[in-house]
Amino acid sequence: MMRRFRSYAAITGACSILVGQAPVARAASSIGNPMAGNLGFGTIVEQNAVLGTTETEGTVAVGGNLAFGPGYNVGLHTAGSYTAPGDSRPTALLVGGHLDAAGSDPNGVLRMLNQSYVKIGDLTGFHALDTDSNGASVFTRVVPATGGYDSTPRIELTTAQPVGSVGPATMPIDFPALFAAYRERAAAIAACPENVVLDDAQGRPLPQQSGFAPGTSGYITLTPGRTNVLKLSASDLNNLSELSFRTQPDASTPFVVVVSGQVGDWHTPNTPGVSGPQAPYMLWDFPDATTITITGGDTVEGTIYAPSATLTDLDPSNIEGDIAVKSLVAGPRTGPGTWTNAGEIHNFPFAADLDCQEVGPTPTTSSPTTTPSTSPSTTPSTTPLHPTSPHHPPTTGPTKPSASQLPQTGGQLGSLTWLAAVGGLLIAGGAALLGLRRRLPRGRHMA
Repeated sequence: MMRRFRSYAAITGACSILVGQAPVARAASSIGNPMAGNLGFGTIVEQNAVLGTTETEGTVAVGGNLAFGPGYNVGLHTAGSYTAPGDSRPTALLVGGHLDAAGSDPNGVLRMLNQSYVKIGDLTGFHALDTDSNGASVFTRVVPATGGYDSTPRIELTTAQPVGSVGPATMPIDFPALFAAYRERAAAIAACPENVVLDDAQGRPLPQQSGFAPGTSGYITLTPGRTNVLKLSASDLNNLSELSFRTQPDASTPFVVVVSGQVGDWHTPNTPGVSGPQAPYMLWDFPDATTITITGGDTVEGTIYAPSATLTDLDPSNIEGDIAVKSLVAGPRTGPGTWTNAGEIHNFPFAADLDCQEVGPTPTTSSPTTTPSTSPSTTPSTTPLHPTSPHHPPTTGPTKPSASQLPQTGGQLGSLTWLAAVGGLLIAGGAALLGLRRRLPRGRHMA
């Protein structure tokens, strides 16, 4: 009889060991490229935008209305990768709403370079012309409806775009849906565990990794082959005067700064060790911010990802990377004919896939059971799995996409396999116990 109970104990103990040693549930959050769904437009704005001074070397997509200053260039280095059906040239500027004449400089000229096209959703108050006052064929311009070919404010092309293709145009991007996905991605990035430690000049970790004194310098050494995440509060961001890179980010080693809370004014830090070649692999994530004003500092290396924020740029230093914001003021008007110098927006599209390991619960431990049980449980005690998002990544294409969502994550697969194995063992153990119990002679008591 004791031999039978040893069998019970062995089965119960084995199952207990397997349950206790099940791996920790860690969901691998595969975010991918957070700019996905932008159709290649480097500066993308959900609502309204003001392009006050200087230029954007890449492309611009605005979901709302657009105002512009006395002289602004779009598409200096590229006309972009999106070509609308039926067009012969790429579109470098999308405007989902209308051109804001009142908000623009009366003498404003926005120039479309690289023979790029423009698409405008609502042409109210404007019209497109491809002939001058003499009836001669000329490069296309978008001018006030009551004005002639040379009237202002105007958009001036460097090619002859068919006037019918300028607008009213259907937007190939669903801006509200895309920015809903961007906000989800910003939150998902913020959920990544921090894995970057700031050092001093001698390579020793800073005594405090937060609560920096103004003017603090930090040094960064990246871990190759993973997404490197540094988390800062808004005050710490402004108190860091310099972030020096001992190693450089690349496609397999992207660098992300997650800035929590409201930001307000941002004096951008100097970033020795990185420049344009590294900018496509750097991202500044502002998941909570609703207002960001760049008041001064050095060039921003990397993408500014603030899908809930109004970004106002007052700094003549440049931005080298993509911009994804709710609304944009790149150089506001300060008086009649005067606009703030906001520097240039350089074309360095974000070019890395982000993924991280979400921190899971601590594993439980248990010892083998040696006391026999006549009523073995068939329901194991398991560590709960970390939930993952069921959403899908956005689609891109020449037609209006559906809502872009976060991609699925697959970090639960290994844990589910363990749970299935444990469940099978427990069921088998229960069946064995039941079989042994049935073979016991009736009427006899266990001693």
